[in-house]
Amino acid sequence: MPSPARPGRHRPPTTPPPGRRLRALRRSQRRLTGDAPAAPASTAAPASTAVTPSAGTSGADRAAAARASGPRRVWESLVRPGRGQIIAAVILFVVGMGGVMQIRINSADDTYTSARREDLVQLLDGLGSESRRLESEITDLERTRAELQSGADTQRVARAEAQRRTEELGILAGTAPAEGPGIRMRISDPAGKVDADVLLDAVEEMRDAGAEVIEVNDSVRVVASTWFGAGPDGLVVDGRSISRPITFEVIGDPHSLEEGARFRGGLVSEITGPGIGGQVQIEQLDRVVVDSLHAARENQYAQPASPPPTPR
Repeated sequence: MPSPARPGRHRPPTTPPPGRRLRALRRSQRRLTGDAPAAPASTAAPASTAVTPSAGTSGADRAAAARASGPRRVWESLVRPGRGQIIAAVILFVVGMGGVMQIRINSADDTYTSARREDLVQLLDGLGSESRRLESEITDLERTRAELQSGADTQRVARAEAQRRTEELGILAGTAPAEGPGIRMRISDPAGKVDADVLLDAVEEMRDAGAEVIEVNDSVRVVASTWFGAGPDGLVVDGRSISRPITFEVIGDPHSLEEGARFRGGLVSEITGPGIGGQVQIEQLDRVVVDSLHAARENQYAQPASPPPTPR
């Protein structure tokens, strides 16, 4: 029988083999990193041949799984977008629409950015002439109002004002002859490409430049109801055929009328351009006489309305 241990003596602690300690440390490391636990010690291969291949295989699997799940996640986010993605898309859409609208607004505001300095000066001259004409008209109206309110010879002033207004309305309606400074514009069109649209543009541009009376070929008075068209014999104005070359006689400020016609991109540029290939001659005159009259027609539907009550 073995002899009992002597009192006061202790057996030294048994130290586990180095291979077991190494496997325990590696199991702890795998638990901390989230790897799968190793196989039992009884069936595991030696540490140098079992642990290293397992760790490498698990990393490759994770990389392959991440690559495979990438397109699937993108497709799922497109098919079933989340709330945050919808909000971001709405914000981007609003920002994009705002940018497009701002670009369009800036483009609309840049109408005169590419215009030449001479064209801008001509435009300002035309606006200045129109402003002076309106100021003169305002002065005349204020003077007439003061004379009517003064009470001195009110009937005479009222009759004179009524006569003046009648003459002005007759000129505007084309029922009275007119004379004054203006221009004579002759349009040569050898190819016959000047059509009704070009004539309408010419009338509108001259009216924009301050034309008060317009006559075509010394025979047709242009008024508010004048129309332009095409007939079997050529151009038709107010039902009358007109021959070429076409001559416009216009009463107004001669300088403003000529500059308005010669403005780049305007009437002269259109007629002399490659699209028509015509010629335009403009002559400023101190006195232009317009004798042609417009035959007023009785209105079929419109009737004079009673004037509104005079404010007190």
